[in-house]
Amino acid sequence: MKIKNVLLASLLVGASLFGSSAFALGKNVTVNLAPDGDGGYNAHFGNNFSGLNAGSLFSDFYNFELTSASDSSGSITSSYLKSSTVKDLLITGFTLLQYDPVSNAVIKTYAGVNTTAGGLHPTDNWELSAMGLGAGKYAIEVDGQVVGNGGGSYGSDLTIAITAVPEPETYGMMFAGLALLGVVARRKQNTKA
Repeated sequence: MKIKNVLLASLLVGASLFGSSAFALGKNVTVNLAPDGDGGYNAHFGNNFSGLNAGSLFSDFYNFELTSASDSSGSITSSYLKSSTVKDLLITGFTLLQYDPVSNAVIKTYAGVNTTAGGLHPTDNWELSAMGLGAGKYAIEVDGQVVGNGGGSYGSDLTIAITAVPEPETYGMMFAGLALLGVVARRKQNTKA
């Protein structure tokens, strides 16, 4: 009797796992950061969905690595066929994730902002920016759902700008300026006394 119960429970769990994965899509790829000619990098990526994916959720991950301190900005725009009453592709999240290089655990999350304009079934637009990123492993995560039978696609643009590290002369000039402000403040204080 116990064997039948274990076998039945195993079949039910297997069927539920198979059923839930049938409605989830996603890809996990490494993107190439192409030099932009000004010391920074650009990457362009996206995904396409057909009407066969209707009703499916997706989470796509676009991985890249930074070798020096950087600032980043990104945007995403969707396009889709509009069925009579539904928007066929819906972007629900646009996020930059920083990973620990050893454990692959998420260290920090930078959430994108939905800038989609109003109106009936507008095209999705999202933007994000993150300043002062350190060297390390990162990923852009795009979440959404294929709602209607028309499917759709989205495209994203990622820009990485290398942040300048101040030269020692810059620090010297800053400290000299602060010292000069201190001298002026002391003279004003002595004049009042």
